[in-house]
Amino acid sequence: MVATSKVTSARARERAPAYAAPSEKERESIRSLRQWLRRDGLRVPAIMTHESIGGEERALLRYVRARKTAEKSYEMLKNTLKWREEHAVDACLREPIDDDKLVHVAKIPAYYAGFGKTGHPVYLEHTAAVPWGDILANMKDDEFLKSQVQTLEWQAKVVYPEASYRAGEPITQVINVWDLKGLTMSGFTSDVRALVKKGSALAQDNYPEGLYAAYIVNAPRIFSFIWAIVKQFLDAKTVSKVHIYGSGTKMWEKLMDKLGDSTTLTKDMVCCDKKDIGKAEAKKGLIPAHGATQIWIKNQIAGVESSLGAAPGVLRRESSVRDMYDVFFDAQEELPSPVGKDLERFTTMRTEFEVDGLSANQPDANDTVEAVEPTKKCCAC
Repeated sequence: MVATSKVTSARARERAPAYAAPSEKERESIRSLRQWLRRDGLRVPAIMTHESIGGEERALLRYVRARKTAEKSYEMLKNTLKWREEHAVDACLREPIDDDKLVHVAKIPAYYAGFGKTGHPVYLEHTAAVPWGDILANMKDDEFLKSQVQTLEWQAKVVYPEASYRAGEPITQVINVWDLKGLTMSGFTSDVRALVKKGSALAQDNYPEGLYAAYIVNAPRIFSFIWAIVKQFLDAKTVSKVHIYGSGTKMWEKLMDKLGDSTTLTKDMVCCDKKDIGKAEAKKGLIPAHGATQIWIKNQIAGVESSLGAAPGVLRRESSVRDMYDVFFDAQEELPSPVGKDLERFTTMRTEFEVDGLSANQPDANDTVEAVEPTKKCCAC
């Protein structure tokens, strides 16, 4: 872990801040939250308020921005503090999961692959290659969710302070690159959806304002149907941060335009056959994030200083309404439009979510996938 303190550098001063300073109205809400915390005898834990990641003000500001009023922000914060106490979250980085569970978690192909142009860590996940079958067969939901919480806590304790040190300002958000290569409707089962839903709710409810930008790559055409369902779980602000790309050279060039040329993300990490996922990361010395978290926990228990953190890299998200649905596809031949069994599965999924009170309509005219002329691909993806 890199020891850090609040740093101001010329590089940080030359660019827009990674996280906008609070407005006067937001400062007023922060003052209210502080008063109510004192009134109720509550304290925000140190891992959320470390000076290197902006102190208590940043921690409270994230809740203020996640909700429209101070009252709702405080209710969300109280629920988080209650959840942390009930699940002993403050102590979770002192309790590694059992080795027989770790073997499955360590296979999740997700990696921290450097830092963005504004200093945010870049997190690459090969979503379609997550071994959901093994996880569901060998881990209880609570065991799996504990490992996810541990990774989020490790991110707050190790990755964010390191990113803040490098950027010269507090960093408390991450850039996600989700690789959907090989995604099929059959792999998106009801059990997988239920577990993903629990994990998403846990993160959104207790780690607000954690996403800086998300880039979905190698998205097959069928993803437009899945996205119509998944985005029902996300708030509008989160949806506006998601950008969906296709595959091949055009995808890679556009992604690198966003990420910058000094990121540790390489073309063969996202442009490869599904069977080769993880090989390029291994060559770069990257360790799957969930496995790295468990190694770090064991090192801390053993009194060994771990060097595991986020590898050097880069990304800057340029936010605008125009970019809200910054979508293009050149993957027409990857998967057919839903027909037959795939169409039946989609219809079943839509019905299930409508029963839960959610609408699973297809994207409207503003977020319809745009077809473009196929381009010659230079890689296997």
